[in-house]
Amino acid sequence: MSVAYLGPQGSFTEAAVRGLGVPRAAAVPYPTVRQVLDAVRRGTQQAGVVPWENSVEGAVTESVDALTGGRDLVIVAETLLRVEFALAVVPAGSLASVRQVVTHPVAHAQCRAWLGAHLPRAEVVSATSTAQAARDVAAAGAAHRAAIAAPDALRRYGLDIVAQGIGDRTDAVTRFVRVSRPVAATGGPTGADRTSLVVPLAGQMQHLHAVLEEFTRRGVRLTAVLSRPGGFGLGTYSFLLECEGHLDDAPVRTVVDALVRRHAAFVLGSYPRAGADRPALTG
Repeated sequence: MSVAYLGPQGSFTEAAVRGLGVPRAAAVPYPTVRQVLDAVRRGTQQAGVVPWENSVEGAVTESVDALTGGRDLVIVAETLLRVEFALAVVPAGSLASVRQVVTHPVAHAQCRAWLGAHLPRAEVVSATSTAQAARDVAAAGAAHRAAIAAPDALRRYGLDIVAQGIGDRTDAVTRFVRVSRPVAATGGPTGADRTSLVVPLAGQMQHLHAVLEEFTRRGVRLTAVLSRPGGFGLGTYSFLLECEGHLDDAPVRTVVDALVRRHAAFVLGSYPRAGADRPALTG
């Protein structure tokens, strides 16, 4: 199976790909989340892996919006990855020489306190991934630039680490999902599953309470409720809801059928859940 992932090589997503059991030779890096998903949509790749949420900043909205905007891809698996951040410079640089820091916005958010204490005047520049930040800084060769990424990624691109463990939380975990076209989705209940669905309530916000009551009434435990712009003007929203259980479990099926019938909801996937009984990988 060929699998697209948010690259370049050395990214946290590449580590997550390995955690999902994908052979290294089958993994193909793409520069953006949207390009990963488009490659799966076109059939260029059979599956894709993207970051979905992290324990510090919550949902990775780039991935959520790109996937929930259509009904042509589904989530088929997930994995958890413990993330660690370091800051590195080119060999000619030093911590004192840093005037610009390049990293992914989610990584920046998780290192904000350290940056405020140690590099308060440094400009922060966004990259499409932390590994891309490392590659960009290495390619530029400028002593005033630094990258924030996983230690292994920084070393891979020949940078010198000048500060380690700079994340605001030492227990940060990111959840990654594998997606495919619906025809490739397989697998029944495992006893430890998650179901994700989208409920488009644009112009019908008054129904949110009734939507949530469906889960309570059937004893289905929600694990996430996320609102995203509905695409029909300010104040209109769609909701990403995630719950424990598989679509083939009777209570979950009853809830989903009701939401599909009443609110045009659609299922984004029903798949094995990574949890406390399945320890997170290390980055």
